Amino acid sequence: MAGDSTATNPDRTFHPGGLLELVLEVSDLNRSVAFYRDVLSLVEVERWPEPRLGVWLSIGRNAVLGLWPPRSGGPGVGIAGARGGAHVHFALYVAPGSLPSWKARLESGGNQVEGPVTFGHGNQSLFVEDPDGNVVELGDWTVDWAGHEVTRKEG
Repeated sequence: MAGDSTATNPDRTFHPGGLLELVLEVSDLNRSVAFYRDVLSLVEVERWPEPRLGVWLSIGRNAVLGLWPPRSGGPGVGIAGARGGAHVHFALYVAPGSLPSWKARLESGGNQVEGPVTFGHGNQSLFVEDPDGNVVELGDWTVDWAGHEVTRKEG
């Protein structure tokens, strides 16, 4: 049932343990890698050659962001028949208190930044578009959507 959480559904058999990967179809792989690696400081962890051309960047907690051009092929690839997500929004946690530094860094690189936007529980986020128009949210959140304290893995 939608809205179930471990608090109301203690059977973890069918409860996902977290994000494994998020893949974006990108029009220019090198330009997108430069944005995510050089602007957002994500670490490149793997690069695939043709015909499954793609780059994987760590987004923390064992999760990766995959960047693939539309022509990338092979079993288990090709996002929705190479039609992409028609603009995706996703969020990444950032270090507590770091939003002013992030905003300055992004704006100094010529990126238009929205925010900080303040949400419930005092959480704040910045929003920036990647080179393909996907919206990346950088969140300084202390409390998650369910009202639980956010814990961050060090290192």
